[in-house]
Amino acid sequence: MQLTRKTFAITLTFFSILMAAQANAGELENLSGNWAGTWNSEISGHQGPLKAKFTVAGEDVVKARFTGRFFKVVPFKFNVTLNVTSQKDGVTKLSGKEDLGRALGTYHYDVTYKANEFVAKYHTDKDKGVFQVRKK
Repeated sequence: MQLTRKTFAITLTFFSILMAAQANAGELENLSGNWAGTWNSEISGHQGPLKAKFTVAGEDVVKARFTGRFFKVVPFKFNVTLNVTSQKDGVTKLSGKEDLGRALGTYHYDVTYKANEFVAKYHTDKDKGVFQVRKK
């Protein structure tokens, strides 16, 4: 069977796309597991410890469970689904939102994940800040 230039170009393009997709999936897979760090509110100045558990739920979806403390004694726990918005040069961008009820409102997250560092900038109608965790 003889490959034409067009068939060769299509085949090469297909394999290039497949290899890039596998490399991106591998980067995202490294996010799975337990992480620890801190959260910090830019509005109130409150801060505290933060733990995160990430589960890759699909090619472009990550489930995150955050647990931490507010005022050093009040525990909190919530889940959020994060969707990949871009992957380039080892940096994955994700975003998501979670409604935490009338008292806390809807939290919006813009995330940068690179190697062993996860930084989520969050904002609500009443607050904004940062969640920053590293792999344990």
